[in-house]
Amino acid sequence: MVTKWVLLPVPAQDADSIELDIAERQRKRGEPTSPSAGELSDDELASEMLRRTTFGAFIPWPESALERLAAATTETTRRWSIVMTLCAESPGTLFSTTDISERTELTIGEWRTACRHITPHLRKHYKDAPLWGPGLYEGSTEWPLVTMSGRQLKLRHELHVGITEEQAKRWRAVLNRTTQNVA
Repeated sequence: MVTKWVLLPVPAQDADSIELDIAERQRKRGEPTSPSAGELSDDELASEMLRRTTFGAFIPWPESALERLAAATTETTRRWSIVMTLCAESPGTLFSTTDISERTELTIGEWRTACRHITPHLRKHYKDAPLWGPGLYEGSTEWPLVTMSGRQLKLRHELHVGITEEQAKRWRAVLNRTTQNVA
């Protein structure tokens, strides 16, 4: 097994004991106890920190709002439902626009159109959904997925979306209820 290293901020007073614990675990695995300089780059560390911060700041939607989204009453919400379901299979994973087109029935153009149309749709129909915090979109309705620019992540320059564990749990519960009501 090859160790993949990630940035994990820890309280300074706990850093030494955590470092010792990780070193012990790595020794038991027969793996190096710390990464080499080549295994970590500044870009990778910055991207991982940004990803963790963005996922950590996401406010899950209430199930009532997710139920309306899952009803897929418009082409935009149908497309978002497809992508929500894909993301819910792997919480914490980011999917690029290209990934979405390769793993769903949606074309790149269809997903991009859904992204362009979602903000006005949310503003009109989802007053109970959380609002974006400080930043460019402050006060606008938060999208139901975590969103990041590939540029920020030093990846393909396209939109990347993912879902938190809690949002995925709520989405799956909504889908299960919807499926049971249809059956």
